[in-house]
Formats: sequence, C-alpha cells, structure tokens
Amino acid sequence: MKELMEAISELLSSGNPMFSKETTENAREYLLEAQNELKNGDHHQAWMWLVRGQTETGEKELIQSLLKKYFDFIKSQKPIRVLHGSIEIANQMASLSKGLETDPDILSHSVNYYPYYLNYRSTYTWNLLNQRSTAALNRKLRAFSDEICSNYNVLHFHFGTTLTFDYSDLPAYKSKAIPALMHHWGSDVRQLSLALKTNPYARVKDTNEDGIKRKLEVLGTFISRCIVPDWELYPYVKDYYSKVEIVPSAIDVSAYPYHTKHEICKRPLIVHAPTSPYIKGTPSILKAIEDLKLTHAFDFKLVQGLSHEQAVETYKQADIIIDQLHVGSYGLFAVECMALGKPVICWITDEMKSRYPKELPLITANPDTIKETLKQLLNNRDSLNETGKLGRAYIEKVHDCRKIKVPLKTMYSELLN
Repeated sequence: MKELMEAISELLSSGNPMFSKETTENAREYLLEAQNELKNGDHHQAWMWLVRGQTETGEKELIQSLLKKYFDFIKSQKPIRVLHGSIEIANQMASLSKGLETDPDILSHSVNYYPYYLNYRSTYTWNLLNQRSTAALNRKLRAFSDEICSNYNVLHFHFGTTLTFDYSDLPAYKSKAIPALMHHWGSDVRQLSLALKTNPYARVKDTNEDGIKRKLEVLGTFISRCIVPDWELYPYVKDYYSKVEIVPSAIDVSAYPYHTKHEICKRPLIVHAPTSPYIKGTPSILKAIEDLKLTHAFDFKLVQGLSHEQAVETYKQADIIIDQLHVGSYGLFAVECMALGKPVICWITDEMKSRYPKELPLITANPDTIKETLKQLLNNRDSLNETGKLGRAYIEKVHDCRKIKVPLKTMYSELLN
C-alpha cells in the first residue's frame, strides 16, 4: 500500500493545485484519516475513510483514483472473497473470518456499523450507532455498497442487516448477480408465539412479530439461502428462504486457554454475564444467589459493561458459569466459557436436547430449578473439573472456527457456480 500512501500524501501537500481547486476542506479530513490509518498499518480502514470521503463529500473523481489502487489489491488476492456485514454478534464475523482465512482459496473481511463497548475487531468500521434510517443516509450507504461490492464476490450478512438500513441495496445484488446469504442469530427472528410451543419459559427481546415477519419476507425475496446456528431458530425462518442450513457458532479455540486442572477455591466463584437480564433470567439468578448465601460460602460476580477482553479475564477465574434460563438453547457466552473449561448452567428444552449432540456437557436449569442446581454443584464441587474438561472437548469438536469453514466454503462455492 506504499503507492496509495504516496498518492494521498501528494494530494495533501500544500502546493498541490488539484487539492486547492477541487477538494473541499471536508474531504481533506477524510484523506488525513486515511493517511493516519495507513501509517498505523491498517490499509483496510484507510480504504473505508476514502469511501466515506467520496460518498459524504461528493469528491468522487478525485478519490476514485485512490480507491482503484485498493480495489486492484483486493481483487488480486483469492478466488473466493467474502464480505461479512453489518453487525458484529458476539464476535462471530471475526471468528468466522479467522477460520475461513485458513483456507488458501478464501479472503474473508467484515464491515461493522455498530462498534459497541465490547471492542470486537472488524476489517472496516463505520460508526452508525444511534443513526436513524433516513433517505439521505441510505443514499450514502447505497453508494458505499456499490464501491465495496466491487471487491467481493460473496456477501454474508448477519442478524437481519445488510449494507443499508432500508434494504434498498438488495435489488442491486440480485441484478448484478452477486450472491448473498443471511445469517440469523436469535432475537432478530425469534417469535414468542412459536417459542412457547416447545418452551414454557420462553422470552423474546422483540415482541413485534409482524415486524419480524415483514423483514423476513423482504430478505427472502432477494436472498435464497439462510444460516442459523442451531435448530431452535429453524422454525422462525423456514418459511422465508429456499434453503436453511444449520452451522454451529464459531470460536477461535486457540484464543481461549484451557488448564486441565482448575483448582476450586474454598469459596467458589459463580459468574453471570447478562447482555439482556430479562432474557437471561438474571432476576431469578440473583434471587437464588441471595438465598444460597444464607447457607453456603461462595462469591458471585455479575459481569456487565466490560470490553470482551476484560470480561474473558473474569470468566477465567470462575468456578461455575450461569448462561441463560429462558431461551432454551445455549449461546455464544456458553461456548466461550466451555472453551475455557468452565462448567456452564443453561436452560435446554427437551426439543433441543434431542437436536444437540448427545455429549453436550451443559448443566440444565430453568428459573424454577436454578437454586437447587446451584446448591447441588456447591455441595459436590469435585465434579466441576470433569464437567469443564468435557465442555472443552465438546467445543473443540463442534465449534472450532477452523472446522466451521468447511460447510461455509461449500455454500460459497455453490453460490458462485
């Protein structure tokens, strides 16, 4: 990217006539941001600043020459070039990319519009937190979509999002024959009326079922294939896509150290990390904790508001992890903690027990049984290490991102042929 750096520096030079005549001061700010990213070694985010400069200032002719240098670089990489977007759910875009890029044929990048406090890393970041869907914003995002999609030949969208807020980018992908698939993760599709058929404890974040269905109808019109991480989500999406595939969530197991023998303290540490207390069953958990403190010696930590790296450091110290008590399936938090070799409590419905591998080593509890389940674990702490060991083995077998790349590559190849 030395050539791009030199071109930007030339434009920014005080004596450059093109800059003084054709470039607004606002465009200069974007060029400076791109220059800084290049100095920091991040040519991808530098490109993002250039595209934003083009779409937000109208300086297309000037900046296009810079963008072409980046386009040529990307297109020369690998035959399968995947772009994930536009929201990072529990580090899944990054984890999937990590696994995919171990394949010599695949380049996998991500764009994130919602850089929350968890500080997950993406290839491209455009902070659109708290932005509303307006005609002006969607025009900019469509222009951005046109630019970025010239680099990639597969679009892998997540959580019901695309590269615009109003789905107005979807017709262009279809007309240009750029294959796309949608990866749903939970609350973007979960509907209470369906969930209650198999789960008496079911709760949902979004109670507007008609709104969820309308979004699925639009997505299914332009996107034929869909991925969900387990069978719990299948009923919500099966009527909207031509093909629905189950691909487990991914984790880079090498990033989660596992010690085969975790020494259980005299005062065991119980950890719960609710991103959504209502869905996770936090009130029931806190009630059980307060009751048990009257009879048992242990410590309890509620993890909230920390970056992902900070939170993981707390999980490493835990003796018992409590995940979620209402959904009826396990999520990414349980996957991370099992990878660390921690025994995890989670509510799993009978329906999902029949769907998961038989060796799933989760400890099952719901809001009615969480107190008794914790009591049994505190009274029988010798079993905790063995449960943690089984959890780690399960994650290595089912959720390793290097294994998840196999079904994804098959899907991408089918879409491109």
